[in-house]
Amino acid sequence: MFVFTILATYLGAGLLLLASPAPETDGKPRPSAAMRDRVLTSLLTLIIVLHGASLAHDVLLNVDHGFGFADVVNVIAWLFAAIGLYAALQQGFRAVAGVVLAIAGILVAICLTIETGTGAPLTWQLKLHAVLSLLAYSFLASGAVLAMASLVQDSQLRAAKVNRLSSVLPPLMATEQFLATLTTAGFVFLLMAITSGFVFVEDLFTQHLTHKSALSLGALVIFGLLVVGRRAAGWRGRRMLHLYLAGFAVLVLAYFGSKIVLEVMLDKQWG
Repeated sequence: MFVFTILATYLGAGLLLLASPAPETDGKPRPSAAMRDRVLTSLLTLIIVLHGASLAHDVLLNVDHGFGFADVVNVIAWLFAAIGLYAALQQGFRAVAGVVLAIAGILVAICLTIETGTGAPLTWQLKLHAVLSLLAYSFLASGAVLAMASLVQDSQLRAAKVNRLSSVLPPLMATEQFLATLTTAGFVFLLMAITSGFVFVEDLFTQHLTHKSALSLGALVIFGLLVVGRRAAGWRGRRMLHLYLAGFAVLVLAYFGSKIVLEVMLDKQWG
């Protein structure tokens, strides 16, 4: 039953953040809205902590439990929820937080439709590699949501259009700065994940993981260029956003494409 509580909390929090006004609108404080948000973030924090503890106990610390597809989706849902909570606490990112939390809820719902199995047991080294990979993916996936929102926002600014989306999104420069933070975090975890893969995974390029490794390296190069370009040359704007989404598409192919091919089509386990 707890999984339904998680689902309702993530989806409900996301929809509430998207539908309700901020505690301060047009410079006018709204005490009732501020109290509502404090209760919401407190409840969300509690559920995220309990969800994380459940995952740690049932998946990460269970030596007999592998990383099946349902486990992967569940962990990503938890990471999305944590990132969504962080965004909700940042001024101006209410709508972004709502979308990320709603996605977390949808991922939990998807878990309910997937048959859960323990999979092949993994060593702690491979579990560490898996966790680092999921951290990288979750930061970069949240950034992809932000990048798509930025593209829409940029198009509206160019067309001199103002609508509800323009009013709920933060200024474009603030959005790009937040995206740069997510990009840097995602790149660091992706670099650590790939490095741990070379260290801990035997015969990385001779297993069924060749295409996963090559695509992951390609994504690492793209996000590395974005980090360096942003810091050294001040890259910003549509080209940066398009390059980010291209790198994320490569990452999706590397990870979920490999998972689907291995576990669904070939009936094999990763590792």
